[in-house]
Amino acid sequence: MIVVPSILVLVLAGGRSERLHALGRMRPASALPFGGKYRVIDFTLSNCVHSGLTRIGVLTQYAPLSLQEHIGIGRAWDLDRRDGGIRLLQPYVRQRETNWYRGTADALVQNRNVIADAQARHILVVSGDLIYKMDYGPLIERHEARRSALTIVTTRSPEGERDRYGVVEADTAGRVRALADRSGGAADEKISAAIYLFRGRDLMERLADPALGPDLVHDVIRPMIHEGLPVYADPLDSYWRDVATIPSYFGASMDLLRPRPPLNLHDPDWLIYTPSEDRAPSVLGGGGDVTSSLVAHGGRIDGTVRRSILFPGVQVDAGAVVEDSIVMHDTWIARGARIEQTIVDKQVRIGEGAEVGVGTPARRPDTLGDLESGLSVIGKRAEIPARARIGRNAMIESGVREADFESTELAAGSTVRPRERRRR
Repeated sequence: MIVVPSILVLVLAGGRSERLHALGRMRPASALPFGGKYRVIDFTLSNCVHSGLTRIGVLTQYAPLSLQEHIGIGRAWDLDRRDGGIRLLQPYVRQRETNWYRGTADALVQNRNVIADAQARHILVVSGDLIYKMDYGPLIERHEARRSALTIVTTRSPEGERDRYGVVEADTAGRVRALADRSGGAADEKISAAIYLFRGRDLMERLADPALGPDLVHDVIRPMIHEGLPVYADPLDSYWRDVATIPSYFGASMDLLRPRPPLNLHDPDWLIYTPSEDRAPSVLGGGGDVTSSLVAHGGRIDGTVRRSILFPGVQVDAGAVVEDSIVMHDTWIARGARIEQTIVDKQVRIGEGAEVGVGTPARRPDTLGDLESGLSVIGKRAEIPARARIGRNAMIESGVREADFESTELAAGSTVRPRERRRR
């Protein structure tokens, strides 16, 4: 029988994802809006609460304001409590030095006092960039039964992304023998799901080593395997996605629009908790037409929306068309505009008659291969001029103004960045 207070959860939520490009300039991947009303980290926090785990530390670093405002004191997850609850753990000034987290292991080292004070028998270290549902209770029970020093949750790598993940090699009893750098591409390979359950004393011994490197996998987990400690794999057979890239984020979002979604957001027994905004219901105007989409509250639709996700406060004017796209909070799509296969961040203004994501894809002249799938991205608070025509694979950076466009014709694969403005 597991005593829940003996478990400490540490959520790694502070890393910057370069592969989110414009979407990640102002937030970590864990704070990215997802599914019409949530943030990515809501899924991990909801899993913890449903599993009865209520002692949680969230390790933040890059652009932490979004997470701070979103999580607050944890009320949305019933984590505003005297015993346990949630804490945001950021780098801070010490007596002798001030260091940013140099990596995932270093983030744990710099919070060793917090971990020690918890006196937890087991420590669950999870990524905050994942979309999945999991009851951690059975995992903890199997971990205890095996007397494992570390249990690594495994899953199957998503189609088309197998070269992103390390492969967990285990014997027939589940004992992990190796953790390879990258998948060879085989469909039946098991990868690490970035969910690690440590025996508390084993992790603390590693973190006390002054020569410890900065990376959790390379400098903690692999040495534990190589030294012969009891490390086991535990398979997760349900839906799992890492959304720290543009294609994976878009793909996981579109999964929600399938006739039978692989991730059910409407399961009354496993709700995803999130702070709720006080907004009126969305309005579907007389000419509005919505098909196979998720539409949050506070918006107005007088145009056409097909196979898309609209967050709170989105306005789609008459004659405008949104197809196969994600449109975040308080964005305005003016009359006659057309959006296809585009991720639109918050508070964007798309002018009358503008077209975004149209035509055929093109190779990008830079290193942003993530956009060569045909997706376009518009960053936060950008402005798209009226009657502009923007091809596919385009990226409009956050804060772009209409005056930043040299032409209203933007070829596929192009990028627009804000110009430097004179200070008054």
